[in-house]
Amino acid sequence: MTSRSVDPRVAAVCCVVVCYRPNIERVLRLCATLSCGGARVVLVDNTEQPTLDGASLPPGCTLLTLGSNTGIAHAQNAGIAAAGDAAAIAFFDQDSAPAAELLEVLVSQLQTGIPDIVAPACVDDISGAELPSTRLDARGRSTPVYCVGSREPVAVDIVISSGSLATREVFVLAGGLDERFFIDFVDTEWCLRCRAKGVPIRVVPQAVMRHRIGSSAVKIGSWTVSVHSPVRCYYQVRNCFLLLRKKDVPLRYSLGQFISILANRMLLLLLVDSRVSYLKSYLSGLGDGIRGLGGPKRG
Repeated sequence: MTSRSVDPRVAAVCCVVVCYRPNIERVLRLCATLSCGGARVVLVDNTEQPTLDGASLPPGCTLLTLGSNTGIAHAQNAGIAAAGDAAAIAFFDQDSAPAAELLEVLVSQLQTGIPDIVAPACVDDISGAELPSTRLDARGRSTPVYCVGSREPVAVDIVISSGSLATREVFVLAGGLDERFFIDFVDTEWCLRCRAKGVPIRVVPQAVMRHRIGSSAVKIGSWTVSVHSPVRCYYQVRNCFLLLRKKDVPLRYSLGQFISILANRMLLLLLVDSRVSYLKSYLSGLGDGIRGLGGPKRG
């Protein structure tokens, strides 16, 4: 990849890239894109039997191998620790496809030295449709927010973590990611915790990133049903209960997510053959959620 002049603001950024059983070519391309502008990259591998080699990474990139699937929240926290004294930290996952200038556009809107978060407008890598961010009203009612085409940064309350850029001060004020969630709702809980601390979150419309959400989707009438594995459905169901226990998450929002997930997962049963496996995962998620269990799935 052709080198570019280094923007000192980008050079102060550390990008944390979390991967699990990645497409090696794709993740190396992502690391090269992020590092070509001068940013440091910490690649955190959650794979049980890693296949990545630190020696094959582009200059400015380091590999942190965890040796097991510790969950995205733990991997992100490990990356934050490895970022050292970086002034700002950006999160990406293995399926993100940012343009070379993405970090320059984001840092141009970041208020350094204070708690601040900016994020790109994300579009689905397959459909090309914008993946909306979320805004909550005073009662916790959520509204999808579409930002592509706006002239100025758009204030929101929840963004997906991939592509988001936060100053170091955000983590001092609000803390890191909650490892009890393991995977689903990790970014949601963290964003709402930041919201409760008064940290602004803005989407920068000029920074557009293609992103693969990691699941297929099927339309059933007016519903869009996300197709995930039984174990992923377990976390989605269980973690709704963890959201309900969070004081920084409005109750109305938590209940809305719970109802939406249950309805979506019931519709999924119409699309899969192994219904028994899915039902067992749902029931396990309900039971563990009621008991308040977090972290990796037991058994």
